[in-house]
Amino acid sequence: MKNETLSLLGTTALVQTPFVKISIGKYTFGYYNKSSASGVDARGAYTLNKITYPNYIQDLKVKKVNGVVNQYTLKMVYAITENNDPNFFEKVFSSVSKTRKIIFSYGDLSTPSFCYKDEEAIITDVKNNFSMSSSTITYTISAVSTGKLSGVGSYAFPGKLAKPSDEIKRILYDSRYGLLEVFYGMRDRNLVEFEGLIASNDKVVNIASKTNISVLDYLTYLVSCMTSDVNQSTIKKSIYSFVVVDEISDKFRGPYFKVVELKKSLPDAYSTAYSLDIGYPSQNVVTQFNIENDESYSLYYNYSKELSDSNYVQRINDAGEIEEVFAPTIASGNAFRVTTEADKSWWTRVTQYPIKASVTFKGLLRPAILMTHVKLNVLFYGRKHISSGIYVVTEQTDSIGFDGFKTTLKLLRIDKEELE
Repeated sequence: MKNETLSLLGTTALVQTPFVKISIGKYTFGYYNKSSASGVDARGAYTLNKITYPNYIQDLKVKKVNGVVNQYTLKMVYAITENNDPNFFEKVFSSVSKTRKIIFSYGDLSTPSFCYKDEEAIITDVKNNFSMSSSTITYTISAVSTGKLSGVGSYAFPGKLAKPSDEIKRILYDSRYGLLEVFYGMRDRNLVEFEGLIASNDKVVNIASKTNISVLDYLTYLVSCMTSDVNQSTIKKSIYSFVVVDEISDKFRGPYFKVVELKKSLPDAYSTAYSLDIGYPSQNVVTQFNIENDESYSLYYNYSKELSDSNYVQRINDAGEIEEVFAPTIASGNAFRVTTEADKSWWTRVTQYPIKASVTFKGLLRPAILMTHVKLNVLFYGRKHISSGIYVVTEQTDSIGFDGFKTTLKLLRIDKEELE
């Protein structure tokens, strides 16, 4: 690894004065912090940009996890006076009863011309909590990616010998499944190919048949079948991840998904990954760091090297003939007693990418999009702990509220760090 890293907590990464704006139909609400560490007055920034949204927002949490749709939790407090309509928010929610769409916009008022993100979601639930003593109604709004709509309906997909990435593209642009109505940021096929949204360096594999399954779940299954290896080893050199992106303000102008390859050995191109020091000098910013494995990750390394892959079983195929099938005991615990590509993906995750960590720090990040690489330096009195290394962001939770602003990242280690 080269030392050409950019600090994740540097001024180019951290949001100085976070704000959030919510749009529900024709109604828009905003939130600002009255002061900031950077000395920029957020109220003044709002005035400068003629932002005059009513401010009922108390808290927003945005949770993004690779492999599933994103989740949003918004808390709004409506104080009622003798001049206020107690049914105001009922009118707001009823205005989107057909589409249920909500747009979250959040960014940095220290750089008012820079918009962080506009993300589109679907409201799934609204809970009311009444306080008669303070004459307030607290609304807790839950929302998910619009991609959740692709989880509606069940289909049957036949088994075949094919590249999973080819199948993903075929299903995406097949109007019968309606994916482009949900992920409308992918309608320009040339742009999707140019930006490499769907990794296509995988090999032809046996894809099992699936019945009574949603399109979204089938896409996730196809990704688990992807492999760039040509041999039959249970241990893969890389794994693939499915990422949902809700942003409607970037070049795609709509929600889309990505299929990203994670390699065990990183090329020089990853030498510019963000760096993050746990310990001095970040101790005043990083508030929490945890290793989240239930078992000691140190157990896996030598064990995975001792695994024997040369296990075959005899079975009768559909033609009534006896055939030998590669099915090592460690990864063939399914009804057919064979090892599928999805089984290999699971075993690789367990043995080759064992360290999972989480880190929480003050402030919000500008897009630390899922699958971004981070070089983590875990320091004790200047010496590195074994948990140091190259990680990839698998989950990001942004929290914006009166109790402060913070980001929590969940990380998966994909390459070790040489200890000094």
